Amino acid sequence: MEFIITPELAEHMKKRKKTGIAVKVATSDHSDFDVTELFLQLVNDDFADYLKEKHGYRERSAESGERVLLPNYRLEYAPRVVFGLKKVFLFQKVTMEGIRL
Repeated sequence: MEFIITPELAEHMKKRKKTGIAVKVATSDHSDFDVTELFLQLVNDDFADYLKEKHGYRERSAESGERVLLPNYRLEYAPRVVFGLKKVFLFQKVTMEGIRL
């Protein structure tokens, strides 16, 4: 399994002084039905180490050297996982292809 970070996202991470991407699982059970989704968070080295030590995240490296932190949760991975940056007007969103619940 290979992790790829697009050049646009790598530049955005460099500007924000972030060295990794954490894939997180969010669960909402406050309504009539359960909702579980994946979301991404850009992290620095200190927070990445915290996630590994306290929450059991697994670390992988992207082709360009950035850290990718994966949760202790059963996920389905494609052979190629791509992280990108989507820009809509003034807003920017980190996107992901190749990981499913």
